[in-house]
Amino acid sequence: MSTYDTDPRAEACASFWQAVSTRLESLRALPARELMEGLNALLEPHFPRLAAEVAGDPPVFKLVLTAHGSVDDFEDLMMLVQNSPKLPKVEVEAFRQRSRDGFGMRMNNFELASSEVLVKHESYRGRVALEIGFAKPIPMDMQDHARHMSLIMLDHILGEYDFAVKVGAVDYCDADAQAGFEGVPLDDFVPLFDACWRDELGHTGVFPPGEHAWSGLSATRTAEDGREIEMIVMRNDVATALVGRADLCHRLSVAVPVESGEELEEARAYEDRLTARLQVHEAGCCTHVVLEEGVRTIHFQVADPDGAISQAQSLQEDMDLAVEMELVFDPTWQSYRVWLG
Repeated sequence: MSTYDTDPRAEACASFWQAVSTRLESLRALPARELMEGLNALLEPHFPRLAAEVAGDPPVFKLVLTAHGSVDDFEDLMMLVQNSPKLPKVEVEAFRQRSRDGFGMRMNNFELASSEVLVKHESYRGRVALEIGFAKPIPMDMQDHARHMSLIMLDHILGEYDFAVKVGAVDYCDADAQAGFEGVPLDDFVPLFDACWRDELGHTGVFPPGEHAWSGLSATRTAEDGREIEMIVMRNDVATALVGRADLCHRLSVAVPVESGEELEEARAYEDRLTARLQVHEAGCCTHVVLEEGVRTIHFQVADPDGAISQAQSLQEDMDLAVEMELVFDPTWQSYRVWLG
């Protein structure tokens, strides 16, 4: 039985899409705004933290499902879209995509254009850190509004997924230093952002061919009882190319006891075989291995959680190993990036 079959969200997905299918013809007869309100009324009972938006003019339209940039809700959103049925004259899309043109906003009698938002960037711990300034004076009582508006603009210009997954810290230039802030207008920032992600950080999105390159690291962590626990980490350096790929959002961790040399050899053989299986059709990549207190934990980022677990379980049975598995939704690759330094 698959993870999806046993997930309580499966019923919520099926119920929502059944409701949409049943009411689609009456919904598509509505103006765009009323259509969007009707879709959200169907969505809210099942996924209250998600929202539906409409692009295009009914009766032919695009249904965009969004989590408002909340990474915690991305798994629900992706599951909902992946299980959407074919709807006539309707394209279903996950996440707000990048806006092709600049735009302006007005909030609380304050206006701001995306061209007036200035951006500096640098690479930091596997993501793009930003510093934001403004091309015009911002009254002190409007500073919070301007910053909030700039985040909305970043979401629209970079796209919901990229802003949430690829952007790290966002800081703001102090109000008294605005005049000397030399950032790039947000309207011109996308090519620089993409170049930083691809060229500076090395996240090309291309699955690494051939032999992988590994780095050895050591670290300590404090246990709940106050003990300092030594860890040895082997990091797959070429896995950095895949960070942020939307099809490799789940982390599968497989813990294997290695209290003897024989068990260590068995664990390594298991790791090699599972890695080889998951690399077929780019279904997954081994990112790092952590050894602590006699347990070797192998971490993978995988595309198909059910398939990866099935492969791991079948190998476990073949090799008669005692293993523990954990599956976590980790689209930012936090477990891997923590070792990038």
